[in-house]
Amino acid sequence: MMNWAASKLLHTNTTSFKVSLVRRATAAAPPRSKSSSIGVLCREFASNAKNVTAAAADRRLAGRQRFYKIVGIAPSMAPVKPHGNMKLTNGDNTVQSPISAGVDGTQSATGVNNTIKDLSKWTSCLNPNNNSDNNNKDEWYSVTLDGRAIRTPLGLPFSIPSPVLALAVAAEWDSQKKYLQPAQMPIMTLCCTAIDQVASDPTPHQEDIIRYLRNDTSCYWVDPTEDRLLYRRQSQAWEKLHQTVTSELLELPDDLGPAQAVGGSDALLLSRKSDGNQMSGLPHPPLLVEKAKKWVSSLDAWTLTALYSACAESKSFFIGAAMIFEATQYAKGECRAMARDPKWAVQAARVEEEFNIEMWGLVEGGHDYDRLNSSIQMHAASFVAQNVAASFHRDG
Repeated sequence: MMNWAASKLLHTNTTSFKVSLVRRATAAAPPRSKSSSIGVLCREFASNAKNVTAAAADRRLAGRQRFYKIVGIAPSMAPVKPHGNMKLTNGDNTVQSPISAGVDGTQSATGVNNTIKDLSKWTSCLNPNNNSDNNNKDEWYSVTLDGRAIRTPLGLPFSIPSPVLALAVAAEWDSQKKYLQPAQMPIMTLCCTAIDQVASDPTPHQEDIIRYLRNDTSCYWVDPTEDRLLYRRQSQAWEKLHQTVTSELLELPDDLGPAQAVGGSDALLLSRKSDGNQMSGLPHPPLLVEKAKKWVSSLDAWTLTALYSACAESKSFFIGAAMIFEATQYAKGECRAMARDPKWAVQAARVEEEFNIEMWGLVEGGHDYDRLNSSIQMHAASFVAQNVAASFHRDG
């Protein structure tokens, strides 16, 4: 574990690097008044939010050779609701994203939003502190390639609330050597998803997260009389997991927990539709489901995107919620102990698969890739949630 002196040195060096990047970016940009900056940003968001289909017409940068030399970050304006009768114009000093909104740069992807219908809702989801006086341009950042700010797949300005997050995205761009590989840019992907998809319509993502609750993998236990070893592994990985979510996050009574199935026959009986269980899945207490929905609905677009990614990767609401809750609480200074490395969440999500690998062996090019991808996705989700929470908590 890193000692206090090393941690302090790392924090100091990171802060110096951030300051130098911001200073270089600011010095290279021509001076502009705050009112002028707000007007330009409003025109940018108004133009791109209402005409994203045209902006995303050709987005095939994936597989292209690296076309830039210098990666940096620059101060940016927070998302604001366009006002007045503004002219819809696109800025030219930007770089398109390598993450396509569809196949081959087309709008062929299903379940993808191509327009921002409610600008006010979109703005509030991205920037919950929108009505705060602390909302100045120095608190939001963009990533630049050779001095040009990048855009999202739908052509919207890539503006994020955390300098640490901006540095991480910049590092992902800088790590692209000869060819651009979006699959190696998980934090960039999460941020673009939050801006383009989740903020514009959070409801489908919220509903999908609750679906993971009804069929949560951490609520299906093996019968200990049939496989004591696997049951012991599940107990080690999921110890206090449900209690953390129900008691600390959802603030439920200690005796009110999720429905859990033990063994295959028990799982089939509990999860099928019946008079007492109108929907397929485990019959969790209604109060638990209600509180879970309320919490999920309260999240901003960044944290909701991170939670959705964690739940999808772990196939578990409890694992994803516990990891995100722990990361955000630590960022706000409300966690009594240091946040754990998200490695615990990866292990909790892969109990059965790792057990089978141990019993029957690892398939190269399959199991090892799955293990690596799971670790990347869970760590990226925790990183995004923690840094956004820290930024909003500081600004609020």
